Order: sequence, then structure tokens, then C-alpha cells
Amino acid sequence: MSEMRITFLGTSASAPTKERGLPAVFLEYMGTGILFDVGEGTQRQFMRFGRSLMKVEHIFISHYHGDHVFGLPGLLSTMALYGRDRPVHVWVPARQIPYIEQLLNAVPTGVDFPVLFHAVDEGLLFHTDRFYMFAYPLDHTADCYAYVFQEAPKVKADKKKVKELGIEGPLVRELKAGNPVLWKGRMIQPKDIVYTVPGRKIVYATDTRPVEHEYARGADVLIHDATFLSSEAELAVEKKHSTVAEAAQLAKTLGAKRLILFHFSARIKDLSAVETEAKRIFENSVAAYDGYTLEL
Repeated sequence: MSEMRITFLGTSASAPTKERGLPAVFLEYMGTGILFDVGEGTQRQFMRFGRSLMKVEHIFISHYHGDHVFGLPGLLSTMALYGRDRPVHVWVPARQIPYIEQLLNAVPTGVDFPVLFHAVDEGLLFHTDRFYMFAYPLDHTADCYAYVFQEAPKVKADKKKVKELGIEGPLVRELKAGNPVLWKGRMIQPKDIVYTVPGRKIVYATDTRPVEHEYARGADVLIHDATFLSSEAELAVEKKHSTVAEAAQLAKTLGAKRLILFHFSARIKDLSAVETEAKRIFENSVAAYDGYTLEL
């Protein structure tokens, strides 16, 4: 497996279909599991597509509409049955936390490990030495947020210069750590050898009208709401969702490298129609299906 993998566990909107479960997208990054939304039956989707629900460390809920949260009690209950004792961090729009807590308290779930709630607002949510998580507000009928996974910049050494100077491995590591080194009577500065490469950016934005935000600009992968085809544009405006064409235009405007469309109305039967509509505007578009996996 590559160090980063995205699996679409559910791609339907509002209600499941025979082919599509409710919204849930699982990002695995160097041993950390990040789940975006948790539609009903998500724990079964983990099993169906060979992913480990026990890897989930963080759950980011876009908003509290049922198709995005009804799977949370079942997912946590299954984790408890499997013997989980590590905490799970649940990120929810600030004003909606009491409702999600009520959902979990409504029935016995058997959850005896810590479930830690965090309020979401615009800006940096948290970071590790490997990645940052940001949020920004969307345009829906309830408070709703997009989430941005931003990998930390990678420090690399110019192999050609390293070879020319004959610098040995331990010294290269020192230079990459930002420390100058003395080599054959010459002081080598990190800037002489080392350069940085921007980290990868994944944006998850669903249940929204198209929203331009600086956090989303230049995404390697833009995962976006595509509830309706353009033939239902008026309904998209009324329900505060996006059409396929609008999502494609947004990807183009934001300079995304890849667009993955999901959250499809049950009225959309043929995903090839989705890709055809999107590719007219943004060529590197994919209509996700349950189990669709992207390795980066």
C-alpha cells in the first residue's frame, strides 16, 4: 500500500441505493486513519472493502444531517465490540455537538473508550509533524464545513549535488534537519543541498453550493458534492447542493489537479453521464463509486 490511500465507502446522497451507501470517505496516511462523514452502515462498508475501522483516529463530520451521521453509533459500537480502548476524536461544527452527543446517548452503544468531541470553526484545527487539518465554511441549509488535509512540506536533498560533493548519509540527514556541516574543510549550508517540496492537499467538500476558498486552492484531490446533473440546476440551488458541472467549474477555478465527484442523488443511475458532464469542463474528473480507491 502507498503511504496515502483514499477509499470511498459510501457515495449516495440522502438515502442509500442498491449500489451506493451513504457518505463516508476514508483517508489513510502513514498509519493514521481519517474518516470524513459516517453514513448509516459505514462499519459494514469498511468490512466490504477490506479496510480496518480500528485504524480510525479522527472522524470529521461535515454537518449533522442524518445521511452524514446516522452511522456514528454503529461504527463506535462495532469498535467497542472489537475491543478498542484508544480514543476516537470526533470533529463537529460547534453548534451541532449537543445533537451528536444526544444521538450517541439515545441508545446503549457499549462504547467504553473515550470519544472526544472537538468544535469545528474556520481555520487550523490541529497539526502533527506530518500533516495539518483545516476547515472552512460551506453554503448549505445547515452549518456545514469542508475539511482540508495538508501534508507538511517534504525536505529533500539534491542527489546530483550530494554525489558531486561526496557527502555521506549521516551528514545529509544533518543538512535536511537544517544544520550546517563541515565536510573536507568546507562548511556546507543546508541551502546548498536541501530543498523543500510542497505536501499534498486533499479537500473534502460536500452538501454545498460551489464555494471558492483559499484553503482549497491548488488541491491535489478535490472531493466534491455532485448531487445533481445540470438538468436539475434549479433543484440544486433550492436544496443548496452542487451540480456536476458546477463542481467541475469550481475545480478548474481553484486549480485542482484532480476532481472526484460523489454524493449522487438516487435519480442518477448512470455514472458515465456524470463523468461526461464533468469532463467537458474539467478533464481530470472521476465519478466515485462505493469501493473506489485512489492511492497517492
